[in-house]
Amino acid sequence: MGTDRAGQVVAVCFSPQGGVPKYPRLEIQIGPHGVVGDYHAGPYNRHKKKGDPEPNRRQLTVVAQEVLDEMNLLLDIQLKPGDLGENVLVWGLGDLSDLQPGDRLRLGPVLAEITAQNQPCSTVAVYHPMLVKHLYGRRGVTAIVLQPGTVRPGDPVTLLRAASTAAGNE
Repeated sequence: MGTDRAGQVVAVCFSPQGGVPKYPRLEIQIGPHGVVGDYHAGPYNRHKKKGDPEPNRRQLTVVAQEVLDEMNLLLDIQLKPGDLGENVLVWGLGDLSDLQPGDRLRLGPVLAEITAQNQPCSTVAVYHPMLVKHLYGRRGVTAIVLQPGTVRPGDPVTLLRAASTAAGNE
């Protein structure tokens, strides 16, 4: 079956605080529960404020450079790596809007499984009042970690569709 698309890591980011931006780093260590040192890493969902804890299904956030470029042109703004709260900024896979839960991304040595399309939150409105509206369906994806490792800018990125991973082909 093989892979659908391939690209490259543009930037890797994290922040110990919630909100935006996350800050570009030379590399990130991705452990079994997300990026070491990042606010969103850990076994439980930090967005859930009430009720019983639930498993963290947003250990990683991946955004496409193509979306940053398009928003910068469309809204005449200057989004930089980390501004949309992503841990990994990628190029070459398109806007990621067609990725589905169960699809996998190989980010250098790391294997991550997509859990959802990432909905834009109001925090990104600090860059432009219309940004949230324009990002719907295109703010990248959230994922869980299947194989930890270190990711750096320049690392290859490969999309593995759920149909091919279900067959055991990686």
